[in-house]
Amino acid sequence: MDIVDPTYSGIMFQTNYVGGQPQFPIKDTILTDISVSGARKSGDAFDARSGFGLWANEMPEAGQGPAVGEVTFNGLKLSGNAQDVKNTTSTMKININP
Repeated sequence: MDIVDPTYSGIMFQTNYVGGQPQFPIKDTILTDISVSGARKSGDAFDARSGFGLWANEMPEAGQGPAVGEVTFNGLKLSGNAQDVKNTTSTMKININP
């Protein structure tokens, strides 16, 4: 899959929370032969939340919390993004294999 010039970010991981508890953490997820290119800063009201090839959202919309779980990428290609990977969470692990 080729993701080219996304509006905000190529792939964003986000977790819904109910009663302060994460619902449906990301697990058993392997993505192969993905390329993300051209994720740029948006220049609009969402500029600070844009430009990432891969993003583990640390604080989504109200009532939600940081992305939770683990994902593995095999053969990932990232190019021309403002920032290739943003993951400031301690709750989401992004594994990247050649």
